[in-house]
Amino acid sequence: MIIAKRLKGKAIATWLGPTGDAARRAVAKVRQKITSTPTKLTFYYDVSDPWSFLAAQVVERLAKAYPVDIEIIVVTPPASDVDPAPTMRPKHAVRDCQQLAAYWDLEFPGKKEADSGTVRDVGSALIKKRPPAEQLQAILELGAALWANDKKKIITLLGTWGSESHGEILPILNTAYSELRKAGHYQGAMIHYGGEWYGAIDRLPFLEAALAKDFGRDVAHVVATRPQAERGAERLSEKPLVCDLWFSFRSPFSYLALEQIESVLAPYEIPLVLRQVAPMVTRGLAVPGVKRMYLVRDAKREADRLGISFGQLCDPLGKGVDNCLAVMHWANARGAGLAFAKSAMRGIWSEARDVGEYVDLRFIVERAGLPWDEARAAIGAPEATKAASVNAADLAVIGLWGVPSFRVGDFVAWGQDRLPLLADRLRRHALAVSAA
Repeated sequence: MIIAKRLKGKAIATWLGPTGDAARRAVAKVRQKITSTPTKLTFYYDVSDPWSFLAAQVVERLAKAYPVDIEIIVVTPPASDVDPAPTMRPKHAVRDCQQLAAYWDLEFPGKKEADSGTVRDVGSALIKKRPPAEQLQAILELGAALWANDKKKIITLLGTWGSESHGEILPILNTAYSELRKAGHYQGAMIHYGGEWYGAIDRLPFLEAALAKDFGRDVAHVVATRPQAERGAERLSEKPLVCDLWFSFRSPFSYLALEQIESVLAPYEIPLVLRQVAPMVTRGLAVPGVKRMYLVRDAKREADRLGISFGQLCDPLGKGVDNCLAVMHWANARGAGLAFAKSAMRGIWSEARDVGEYVDLRFIVERAGLPWDEARAAIGAPEATKAASVNAADLAVIGLWGVPSFRVGDFVAWGQDRLPLLADRLRRHALAVSAA
């Protein structure tokens, strides 16, 4: 059984690696030739989504920097099968975009979730057919007014850009969202180019590298961090800082976060508290195939950039997760939680080790410098399941549901992509403490 899973892990690694990437690019080129369509950058925009508004600013800059054809498709918010927390997601999106705009040279005037009536009005304008350049300008103008909650400005812009009846919005956007799903993704704020998907902010370096190569240009770096002079001293808390990190053994991005977190915290001597949770699917949060496929491929791309081994994986769902949660609870009590978590994650995501089998689990435990007999005795302890449930409940309290998630003072973020923002906030906090 273990040998079979090792072989499967190697096969997955091949699919995720250069051979698989080359095959996907080749398929995209063949499809392009068959359909006689030029290479284009397709941007999926969700009116109610703050990340889409930031992405629109990125697309505008890309269109100016590279001679690429642009296609813009306006879609609905994610469907229920890929949106496990529809009430928390909009609130978190606003908070996240505020933090992103403070760090990157992008604009986001939003203070709260978009008003549904205003979203409908803006949608009635954006379903009108117009050339891509005009559509992008309409998105930027209407989006800025939407997130600033400037209803008078929106009325003026509706007069400028024109609109369709409200009754036409959902049929058009639902059809567009169905096409997005067929194309291989599930939410707005995404860019499709050359057979690959790019989150406009988080994966912009990959996209720009592809565009620069295709058009024989130097990378333009269309989005940069704001000058440090604009990101001055600011305390995270008046109390001593602690970093809470929520993670799941079934999350590839949790693995990437665990590999990086020490280097982020070490300069400031911030203690780390690991908060393991059960996988989303066992917490009643759906993760359909289209989402899993994208996340694993995206994690591989990021792991390669970070120099982290990734690809020979073995899904721990079931007994493997139960074993890891139990040993993690025991290891945390010994002050060795990080050592075990990193060893286990490497085994799951880069070595195709089956943590549901004692042979592999023992190797992982002992690699972390822990005694196997004691770790094995901890398996099945009910306290481990209770601890994971408590951690999940605490995660919901801060308005999040996915992992990896972080909390340090008043900074709350989701995703290993936010580690640079955490590092910057720690720098700013240190400046404030020094000044005091």
